[in-house]
Amino acid sequence: MSLRRTTGVAKGTKKKPNAPPRLFVVSPHLDDAVLSCGNLLARCAGSVVCTVFAGRPREPMRTEWDAASGFADAHEAIAARWREDETALALCGATAVWLDFLDSQYGETPRVDDVAEALDAQFRRFDECVPVCPLGLGHCDHELVGAACRQLLDSGRLERYIAYEDAIYRATPGVLSDGLARVAQAGLRARPVRASALGAPTLRRVWATKRSALRAYSSQARAFSGFPPDVARIERFWCVRPISRTQRGVGEKAKELSNDRSQSLGVSHSSDSE
Repeated sequence: MSLRRTTGVAKGTKKKPNAPPRLFVVSPHLDDAVLSCGNLLARCAGSVVCTVFAGRPREPMRTEWDAASGFADAHEAIAARWREDETALALCGATAVWLDFLDSQYGETPRVDDVAEALDAQFRRFDECVPVCPLGLGHCDHELVGAACRQLLDSGRLERYIAYEDAIYRATPGVLSDGLARVAQAGLRARPVRASALGAPTLRRVWATKRSALRAYSSQARAFSGFPPDVARIERFWCVRPISRTQRGVGEKAKELSNDRSQSLGVSHSSDSE
């Protein structure tokens, strides 16, 4: 998997004592990291944002979304969105890594395994950074990236990561609970974590930075007719990690005992019969 662009702070770079940690933030599209965790990025200067679906299609096709964004075709759209992303991330004190996977609107969907492999290479490259990933909510591209990140935990290539709630999509009723259910189904545990635990300047200061960064994504604001109100809501985060084998075994044993007891009482569960 080639990289369209790689910038930022790589392995071996020293960090000032008591400084907030550098983050390696996985972003499905060229705006999602700032939409969902721009305040967190502003807290943690020197972080890196890796956008998965940042590739340019071979043909200059024209999609409904790109047209609404004000572009003549996909080539014009991607070139402009790279510039917007660089500007927005610079305002947050972060830099960009762009992978060549194509946005689903361009008719190509990669395998989860391929995205996981590409992200694993970048996590290893920036292994001094704290990994931050989307929960993967509400959009097929987001869900695919969320699945790839969970695969890295399940395979032991990551020990844990901070997961952010995907802005805009989390506001749809049921979407967040569905995303957390997918985490649990993968044998992982998600616990809420405060962004302030990472150390930060005042909320007013970081929100002013996020507002400026959002303005840099002018084409996307145009397509939305102004960003939805959810992007101004408090950013929320979860620490996601595997459930230990011991805990998993206890849970499975408890379920078996519950099933045995239910059967002895003549009670059936629809989930057990599917």
